[in-house]
Amino acid sequence: MPSESDFFSRRDFLAGAGALAATTLLSPSRAAAASSPLGNSPLGDSPLGDSPLGDWIDDDFGLPAWHYTGPLRFPGSPVFENTPMLPDDPFFLTGNYRLTLFAHSSGALQVLTGERAWGRMNQGPIPFSGANTASVEIAGSKHALIGLDEPAAAAADKRFGIGFARYDYTLPSALAVTRLISVMPSTRVNEGVSAFLLQIRLRNTGQQPLGMHYEEAIAARYQQILAAWDEDRGAVAYSPDPAQQIGGSTAFVSFTLHPKRLLAFPTSGQMSHLEQFPPALFVHSADTQARPFAVKDPNGDTWLGTRWNGTLQPGQQQNLACIIGYTRDISAASIHNLAAQLQSASTREIALGSAFGDAWRAKIPAYVNEADLTLRREMRWNTAVLEQMAKWREYYDETIMPQGTDYDFKWGMVGSMRDQAQHALPLCHTNPAIARSTLRFIMKRTVPDGEIKLNDGGFGWSPSGPQQTSDQQLYFFMLLTEYLRVTGDASVLTETIGYYPLNCSGRDTGLAHVRQAFLYLRDRVGVGQHGIVKRWNSDWNDMFFWWPSNHPYNDVFPIAESHMNSAMAIVILGDLATQLDAHAPEAADVSAALREYRTQLSDAFMRDLGDRTFPRRAWTWTNTALGEQDMWLEPQGFTLLNPDFPADRKRRLYAELEQRLLAGESQGARQIEKPVVEPGTPQGSRENGGFWYALNGPLILGVSTFDQAAAESLLRRITFAHYAETFPNYWTGHWSGSDSLDSALLKTNGLAQMIPWCAHAHAWPLYCWLRLRELPRST
Repeated sequence: MPSESDFFSRRDFLAGAGALAATTLLSPSRAAAASSPLGNSPLGDSPLGDSPLGDWIDDDFGLPAWHYTGPLRFPGSPVFENTPMLPDDPFFLTGNYRLTLFAHSSGALQVLTGERAWGRMNQGPIPFSGANTASVEIAGSKHALIGLDEPAAAAADKRFGIGFARYDYTLPSALAVTRLISVMPSTRVNEGVSAFLLQIRLRNTGQQPLGMHYEEAIAARYQQILAAWDEDRGAVAYSPDPAQQIGGSTAFVSFTLHPKRLLAFPTSGQMSHLEQFPPALFVHSADTQARPFAVKDPNGDTWLGTRWNGTLQPGQQQNLACIIGYTRDISAASIHNLAAQLQSASTREIALGSAFGDAWRAKIPAYVNEADLTLRREMRWNTAVLEQMAKWREYYDETIMPQGTDYDFKWGMVGSMRDQAQHALPLCHTNPAIARSTLRFIMKRTVPDGEIKLNDGGFGWSPSGPQQTSDQQLYFFMLLTEYLRVTGDASVLTETIGYYPLNCSGRDTGLAHVRQAFLYLRDRVGVGQHGIVKRWNSDWNDMFFWWPSNHPYNDVFPIAESHMNSAMAIVILGDLATQLDAHAPEAADVSAALREYRTQLSDAFMRDLGDRTFPRRAWTWTNTALGEQDMWLEPQGFTLLNPDFPADRKRRLYAELEQRLLAGESQGARQIEKPVVEPGTPQGSRENGGFWYALNGPLILGVSTFDQAAAESLLRRITFAHYAETFPNYWTGHWSGSDSLDSALLKTNGLAQMIPWCAHAHAWPLYCWLRLRELPRST
């Protein structure tokens, strides 16, 4: 065992600041990227066919994985708001309900904690980055294995999959190195191991003995994730405490808070925007060969790592293993308990796949009844991604599906409740426990009058904002309906659940929460002059409060009406009433009220529609409508889902939609037929005419009510396989994606303003596939 002085010493630790700079990740070539203005094709015209970025493969456990063969840098990327739309260093996500881990193609890692406030345990030099190192020294020559511009990192063979990232390096002097990062899946809701296993294999493939020194380390640099515009950004500094050791196998670093103002935090247990209890970072040696160490670099940063010195004879290999994680309980027993859950896998031979591949295989359905192998692979991948994204939230003691992208991973915001409801729809089929937990989470985000708080940041903290939404209750009802329909489990309605805030707003049954949410929708949101559900300042389109209007905002707010809200309510309230009648007879008064209100909305909606082919989008004033002549996608999918809407009118509406919103588009229908110059978003992007998974999902399901073949075709258009065929050089849509993509109205068609790994891109294709497979196949 190393002595205490050896444990805290640094012997030739990545000599020089240059080595440290090479270990940080995601430093985009902004100057080169800025030379390609928005609107120019990033990489030129590319033929369709096999992607130059890699291929789908199966790992050793029969699970889908991605073999990445593309570049580390994308200097030709177009730029939006000073950010490349094709970021350097493509990244993959893995994790469980207590851990989020990003593994980059350069070998760099980001370790995120999301159970309280979102935070990064090894913060790098720029917002979306982390800092870790790996190097091997042979005969006085050091080879860095991690870094955007490191030859070994660029040449490495890279495979990423369900619960793992694997890098294989071939170095001079006939040394082969493998780094395998493995995450254990969560097996119970709210539980998981907040650590990962790192296995290292060194093999001498030559004819001469090789003496070498191997080191792997991670920066102990905690930072809460907050948006650049957040006024509290920088309100608290987190400095690492002196590193401590447990025996000779473990090193850990906790953090001291330095608030910039008095009373920065409430009493313990109360909601807080700022993180009051950051976890400690630890490294545990999983064998007797690797030696743990802790050291401060010339900049004063603390690094934790493991190292090995030795000689390999020709044909000999050395296996090393360590466990890296975080915990708020820094007792020896707690850290050793976390490590012990991963320890047994550390001696397994390195595989193409996770060291916990058997557990992942048992968790991910095989979907053997799907004859199309591409669809089967994608739906297994989507299921696994959602499992890896799901996170336990301590304030609520519930596990939910965060949206991801910039919201969680760059802004530290869990938004919004309508998104949590949508993400959980397929989980009603694949993991009902998380769907149920999401329902409880939304109820715990509901105040006693039925308002559902939109966003969650920090520790149970609800931020103020300009959005006064009118549709959160509808998405809550959508998830509840599907959960009851699929599981028949109405116990969530009979158990007692707290209102928000949890420590002072009382508790009541789940059914009481449903009743209050309905009263809020019917009586607080209400309907406007045309009998259409009011819009307030935003419905699904949360940029509506920016939308151009000739009338003062304070006048528009109480007058505007949303055809999307009404189309949704007509479908969802009727379906929910049916499920309540079937599974919750004690809710007879609620289901009767749902049906009564649905009838009123349906009559008003059909009067407003008249003999028009498609519904308007919204009334912005008593006699001013959006979507009078031009089609908006938002209400169309739910209109097609309406069982009372005649089939011949559905076919007419869809034929019109094909011409107006689908023609010329690759991925699916864009949101607006003819976007406008305002509101500050390029015409054809995001809420101004972009492609959205959240809108194309209901469209697919609506079309399936009268044309299964067309619905199947639309489903295939929103798959990653179709994206890769259409945009073979854009890595941001091959294995995950953002919530929206630029439409064909822009030269940046297929790109996004937000980083990938959005739950929408996985949840909606999976949910649509699950629902389409319930339908009898048409001949």
